[in-house]
Amino acid sequence: MMRVGVNASKPESVPLAFTSGTTRPASIVFVAGPFGPFLRVLAASLKNQSCRVTRLILNGGDLLDWGIRDAAIFKSGPERWGSWVHEQLRRVHATDIVVYNDANPYCAGAIAEARRLNIRVHVLEQGYFRPHWITLEQDGVNGSSLLPRSPGFYRLAGAKLLAAPPKPVGRITPTAVRNLILHHLAMWLMTPIFAGYRAPYAYGVARQCISHVVRFGRQRLQKKRQESELFRRLERAGPIFVALMQRPGDSQLLRHSSVGTTANFIDTVIASFVANAPDDAQLVFKGHPLDHGIEPHAHTIARVAADLGVSDRCLFLDGGHLASLLRTAVGVVTVNSTAGLTAIEFGKPTVVLGQAIYDMPGMTHQSGLDNFWISPQAPDPSLYLCFRKVVMALTQINGAYSTRRNMRMAAEGICRRLFPPAADAVVAQPLLVDQQRTSLSDKAHPLNAVFAE
Repeated sequence: MMRVGVNASKPESVPLAFTSGTTRPASIVFVAGPFGPFLRVLAASLKNQSCRVTRLILNGGDLLDWGIRDAAIFKSGPERWGSWVHEQLRRVHATDIVVYNDANPYCAGAIAEARRLNIRVHVLEQGYFRPHWITLEQDGVNGSSLLPRSPGFYRLAGAKLLAAPPKPVGRITPTAVRNLILHHLAMWLMTPIFAGYRAPYAYGVARQCISHVVRFGRQRLQKKRQESELFRRLERAGPIFVALMQRPGDSQLLRHSSVGTTANFIDTVIASFVANAPDDAQLVFKGHPLDHGIEPHAHTIARVAADLGVSDRCLFLDGGHLASLLRTAVGVVTVNSTAGLTAIEFGKPTVVLGQAIYDMPGMTHQSGLDNFWISPQAPDPSLYLCFRKVVMALTQINGAYSTRRNMRMAAEGICRRLFPPAADAVVAQPLLVDQQRTSLSDKAHPLNAVFAE
C-alpha cells in the first residue's frame, strides 16, 4: 500500500466550529470527497457564507465530480504529495481543510501538513447512525475521534439534550452506485493524465468491480440455501452468537484494530469460541454488505471450523437482514463496525476487538472475548440513549452524499454546524461539563467549549 508521511500527534486544542468574528473569511481546502458532486453542493453553501473554497484534484474521478474552477491539480507521485499540499495550503492562505475518511493516505498526509501550519481539520465520513446521517468531526473519526470514552460524560450531557427525529433520506443506493461507477470510470479513462496517482485500495478497481458483480450473482443463487441452513441452525436449542465482518482492507481493520485482516478476525473469533463457548452454542459470521467478495470468507470459515472440530456450529451468511439476525442473537462480536451500534440498540451484549467510539463500560462487554461467550455483559439502555443524543449533537448531520435533496440538506446542515447563528453559537448551550465526573480532565479540550455556557 502507498505510504504518505503522517504526523500521528494531535493538536492540543481544536475548535468544533469555525471561529466567529474572524478578521478575514475562511479559506477552505477540500481533499478527496464522497463519490459524486456532493463537494460542489457543499462549496456553493460555503460560498454563501463568504468562504473561499479550493479543491485539490488527485485523479480523473475528482475532476469529473468537481470540474476545473477553484481547483489545484496534482499530477506527481505520492512522494511529492506532502510538500505540494503544504505549498497549496500556504498559497490560498487556508484556514481549514475538509477531508473524506482520515485514513486515506492522501487525506492523512494533508492532515499532517495542516497541523504543521495550525490549520483546522474537518473530517467527513458515513454516518455513525445510518442511513439518515453523515458524520462531520474535528480532527478525526472512528478510532481517531475526539469523542470521550467516558460513560459519565454521556450521562451528564445526554440528560440535557432532546432527541430530534431526522428527515428520512429515502432510497439512496442507486444514485450512490451510479456516482461510484462514474467516478472510477473517469479515473480509469484519465489515467494517462494522472499517471502518478495511486489508488489507496488493497485490490485494484477493475478486480473489485468484477468481484462485486460475481458476488451479487452468487448471493441470488445461494439465498434460499443459506436461508434454509440458517433456519435449521435457529431451530437448535443452543444460544446463537453473531460475528459482524468488516470489509477487507477497511481502515477499521488496518488502522483502528490489531486484527489487521478478515482472516485474522475469523481465526481469533473461532478459536476463542471453541475454547470458551457452551457446547451447544452456534456462531454465525455475517458478511459486510459492501464486501467485494474477493477474499473467500466461506472457505476460510469452513476450513478453520473443520480444523477445530466445530463445522456443525459455524456458519457464514453472505447477505440477509441484519435486524432479523440480531433479534435471534444472544451476543455480537465486532472489530469496530457501526453495525455494533445497531446491536447495542437492540440490547444485545457486544464485544469490540478494535477501537470504537462506543466501546466503554455500560455500552459494550468489557471483560474480553474469552469471557464474552460465558458471561456477556448487556448494554445499559439509558446510557445508549444519552450516548446517541450527544453523538448526534456533536458529529451527525441529517442528509446523505447522494440525490440532490439529500446533498442540499447535508450541505445546509454542515454550514449551520460550522457557522451557527449567534443564538445557537454553542451546540448545546445549557450543558455544563463536570471535570471531576468525566474524562475531559484537560480544560482546553475542544469538547468543553461545546458544553460551556
